[in-house]
Amino acid sequence: MAEEKTGQNSLGRLNEVLFAELERLGAVDVTNEDAVKLEISRSKAIEGIASTTIENAKTILEATRIKAEFGRQAPVPKMLEG
Repeated sequence: MAEEKTGQNSLGRLNEVLFAELERLGAVDVTNEDAVKLEISRSKAIEGIASTTIENAKTILEATRIKAEFGRQAPVPKMLEG
């Protein structure tokens, strides 16, 4: 998605990208083996990035939850600060 600009990255945007890819997979010409292979490869790449993004969001959410629970008593590593 070359038209994407910085600042538009969010879990909502990720959801849009995932559903758009699902639509592309459903629309691919199954008689064109190269197109099928290309779209499957593209989907795997998107899935890998999506999985990493979701795991990162879970880590940040958990760090936020722990910080709220323990307050200043539990320092949060710099890399997890928002």
